[in-house]
Amino acid sequence: MPEYFKQLPIRLQLGIATAILTLIASLTLVFLATRSTQYITAEQAKVVSSTLAEQLSSQINLALLNKDSLATSAILNRSIREGWIQGATLTEPNGNLIARAGAQADSYQTLPIEVDRRVLAHLRIDYSDQMASNLRSQQWWTLSGLAVIIAIAMGALAAQIGRIYSKALESLKQQIPQLEDGKDLANEIRAIETRLKALPLDLLAEQVDLDPQRPQMNRTVIALVSLDALEHYIATLNEESLERYTQRLYQCLRSAAQTYGGNIHVVRQLCVAMIFSDQDSRRATTAAAQASLLLQMLCKKHEDSGQLKYQVRCVLGQSELRPLDEHSFYADLYVQNHFDQLQSAFKQTGVLWLEDTLCDEAPFNEGYTLGPVIDGYAAILGIPPETLDLLAEQADQAYRKLR
Repeated sequence: MPEYFKQLPIRLQLGIATAILTLIASLTLVFLATRSTQYITAEQAKVVSSTLAEQLSSQINLALLNKDSLATSAILNRSIREGWIQGATLTEPNGNLIARAGAQADSYQTLPIEVDRRVLAHLRIDYSDQMASNLRSQQWWTLSGLAVIIAIAMGALAAQIGRIYSKALESLKQQIPQLEDGKDLANEIRAIETRLKALPLDLLAEQVDLDPQRPQMNRTVIALVSLDALEHYIATLNEESLERYTQRLYQCLRSAAQTYGGNIHVVRQLCVAMIFSDQDSRRATTAAAQASLLLQMLCKKHEDSGQLKYQVRCVLGQSELRPLDEHSFYADLYVQNHFDQLQSAFKQTGVLWLEDTLCDEAPFNEGYTLGPVIDGYAAILGIPPETLDLLAEQADQAYRKLR
């Protein structure tokens, strides 16, 4: 492919290539049509020549009977001027020449001239394909001209379609910074290639991924749960009773977290984190808030049915990374300071707090009653009635399974 063609814009390359291919295809069809016409016209020439030969033989009969050689030559000369006959030769049965007009050709036919079933002479007709050749030549140039016109039209149409791709490539090129001074090439792909080669892609390729399990950069809400009642029973309950108590606390935490698609992890002494991410049908903030409320309801039911306390407090905060999931070491380290910050909310009075960044988000801006923001946290003071009804039903079902 010529270098000049490679430098042309995409639309022109597409237009020229389409025009050339269309022209080749069209000329191929023209060639086949011309060959077919050549065969047809040759057959037509034979038929016309045979008809003229029969007419000529009938005209010569009378001249032969009168032995008028002058009239015979005149008839032959007049016949070749018609265009289809190139030459005519009249000979006696023994081969002697009677009259001749025109020139001989490779294509001919011989007819006997009979009078009363007696052969007086033989007439040789040499027919020419000049008219057929002229017809084929005219057809060739006409069809070739039409093929050129079609090729130009298809090339122009392809160039217009290619303009769409040129605009898309031009837009993509503008998104790549031009680090080298100079004018962009006319060909959009070449221009993009030049800009990409100027970028320090080799430095980016040399970066080593130390942790194949990259932290998930998705919206995550953490519900940090403080096990306040457990702190008072560690020194008072025996080992067997303490194990049963902690197992029941764990069942409450697991039931609340699993109901809303979360995971639980022990992150501090007497502190457990419930981790929630956005799901198809539920936001992480909604899941964390309702799971925390459901946990407190389950703990209250266990208190009402026994002598031990199951008091827990919760604080909700959001994280840019999803920690404690699939052993994401970076995310686990990243969130440790956030756990310490969330624990500071437990210095206030109340059982459920929010980070101030969550106060204006759903569902807390849709029927929840929040207290004033103090040290970056606001307490949840009121819950919508429909949410309370839903949580009460879920708490009853979960409590029956835990008993």
